[in-house]
Amino acid sequence: MNTKNRVFKKLAQAEKTELATQKVELGAIDDLRDNYQSAASKAVPLKRIIQKASNDLLKISDDLDKVQSDAKKLEQMAKELGAPNIVKSSQSLSSSAKSLSNSWGKSALKISAAAKEI
Repeated sequence: MNTKNRVFKKLAQAEKTELATQKVELGAIDDLRDNYQSAASKAVPLKRIIQKASNDLLKISDDLDKVQSDAKKLEQMAKELGAPNIVKSSQSLSSSAKSLSNSWGKSALKISAAAKEI
């Protein structure tokens, strides 16, 4: 009987160890899922911020297009009036506005595309 009791005792200990290992593994899976959900939930508000930034850049690009158009009109009026300093200034503003508008417009489109991937 003594041998039989020792065998049962060792078997009981082996089963307890296996169950404890399985519990740890299940807990690790739960922790992993929680971490995944936490990270994924942060992406949604961030995507909104990125989309807003893209929209704001597009609006600025549109405003710069208007500045460029107004500078061209001013340039024509200054040429008619014979004001070379104003012509030169309006040409410079038009060129700067066009450059910034193109750059920021392209950036806005890239940012928008990146936001769609999130």
